[in-house]
Amino acid sequence: MQHLIQEKGFHYRAFTLREDDVLVHLRDFENEREFSVDYIDLGLQVYRKTEHHSRALRWLSGGVAVLMLIALIASTLGLALIAPAVAFAIGALATLTYLWTFLRQKPGMIYLIGGESKLGFLQDRPNAEQVEAFMSNIIAKIRESYQQQYLHHANDSTDEERRSRIQWLHEMKAITRSEKDVLLAELGPIRQQPIGFQRTA
Repeated sequence: MQHLIQEKGFHYRAFTLREDDVLVHLRDFENEREFSVDYIDLGLQVYRKTEHHSRALRWLSGGVAVLMLIALIASTLGLALIAPAVAFAIGALATLTYLWTFLRQKPGMIYLIGGESKLGFLQDRPNAEQVEAFMSNIIAKIRESYQQQYLHHANDSTDEERRSRIQWLHEMKAITRSEKDVLLAELGPIRQQPIGFQRTA
């Protein structure tokens, strides 16, 4: 999957995977931006964030609104549980509170972090499966970019420098543990440096 378009309310996000970078198009109620980010500048750490601080207030206000609606219906049937004007006022306030918390609720996000730049994606737009598929593709592109830059095109002067680079790539999640073990095995055993002086004839 090379394209991902996400829309939620006034927010629009579009991502396109290209050969060396990802093209990003962001638009909201206030502004619109388009820019590109090189894969080599992105990290491989996935951070998910979902905020629930308004959920309790939303359920409470929704429940109160429903109760006030029931009270109004009962009053029209001759069962005066509460004064209609009071029930209407409380119900209207509860409904407005529910709408406010609903609009204020921030969507769940997935962030790619760990590099010089970071990208944020909505967790479920257009759906979770398409987001996960796109994340897999962009992560593969980032890994390939890291390997090309720091593994295949690197000119290490010593085996020790290459070992350090391979270890760093593994820590950055650019290569797997098995890939790291294979690359280290190709370098052969670590040579022990002699300690002290060697006597010559």
